[in-house]
Amino acid sequence: MGKTVGGKRRKKNSSFSWGVAVAGVVIGAAALAVFLFYVVYPARPPETIVRPPVLTPKKPVIETPIPAERGGIPMLAIVIDDMGRDMLTLDALFDVGVPINVAVLPHLRRSRETAVSVHKAGWDVLLHLPMEPKGSDKNDPGRGALWTGMTPDEVRAQMSLDLDTVPFAVGVNNHMGSKFTEDEPLMKDVLLDIKKRRLFFLDSRTSANSVAGRIAAEMGVPSVDRNVFLDNERDVVSIKARIAEAVRVAKKKGFSVVIGHPYPETIAALKQTLAGINNKDARIVRLTEALNVRAAVHERGAALPR
Repeated sequence: MGKTVGGKRRKKNSSFSWGVAVAGVVIGAAALAVFLFYVVYPARPPETIVRPPVLTPKKPVIETPIPAERGGIPMLAIVIDDMGRDMLTLDALFDVGVPINVAVLPHLRRSRETAVSVHKAGWDVLLHLPMEPKGSDKNDPGRGALWTGMTPDEVRAQMSLDLDTVPFAVGVNNHMGSKFTEDEPLMKDVLLDIKKRRLFFLDSRTSANSVAGRIAAEMGVPSVDRNVFLDNERDVVSIKARIAEAVRVAKKKGFSVVIGHPYPETIAALKQTLAGINNKDARIVRLTEALNVRAAVHERGAALPR
């Protein structure tokens, strides 16, 4: 019982009782929150970005001269640029029925998916590396481009980022680049990085004054030039004529490289002609196979077709 003062009983401290009650409610709420967070709704692990490794192919071992084994059948390599925007075009290319070399632009929505699918199909993947063109105010090479104002460190860093989005690349070819491929110091930086990664370089020859092929030869980087553009005219008949021209080049030099784009007209022309050409007028090959042959020819001291 409480003490009395002046004959009256003093009331208990009501504020203390309310304080205890509030503290109990807070503690209970905290315990419930902990239970819900860790038991009912367990924490999700932080998301991480898993980047597929960039394939670093080993130097090919050439046991015998390949042209002699196949009776000197000329070789034709078909390259389709500007891939990585959608998968429907890639499915159409798969329907062509012969190996196509697929050059994938970096940082597009389907860049990585395209590269992985091409690799699984056993075809060659190339990084279609954007480079500064002449008149860049009217011709934007796109995200991931190399510019002549870059330092060597910036060039290497950008190439690394670009290759991260195009896994399994075995080679590189230039997208645009009529200005960049004329810049000797910067092309040396690019080709040095390509050499370290054990890739090859395909010069799309967007400039007649490109120094890429000469520097690659001086540095010992596997390289080849484009011989024919397929679809400057987007017309099936014209594209078929360019394919015939490419076969004539292959017969004359033993090997030719043609570059086209993922246009419906180009794919239609390829479907209508390549099956009749393959292993008859020319053999349709992957670029890595063609470059192996070129290496064998080089070892025998013969002149390489350019």
